[in-house]
Amino acid sequence: MVIKILLYGILAEKANTKEFTLSDIPSLGKLKEEILKAHPVFSDLKYYLFINHKASTEDAILVDGDEIALIPPFAGG
Repeated sequence: MVIKILLYGILAEKANTKEFTLSDIPSLGKLKEEILKAHPVFSDLKYYLFINHKASTEDAILVDGDEIALIPPFAGG
């Protein structure tokens, strides 16, 4: 199972990439653990997680081909 991770804003800058993939991630909780292992600097940043363009919940189950977007808070005017 492969999950595509998209990064936006400050997250992409800190990770020095706009996307990467992770394998064999069954849940959003496990995904967060793996993301922090790969990019420990994210522990100091706030961001929202979206699964396939929809807001996610902590207990979400992931399936092969899911696309996860990490988006920092933003303000508009």
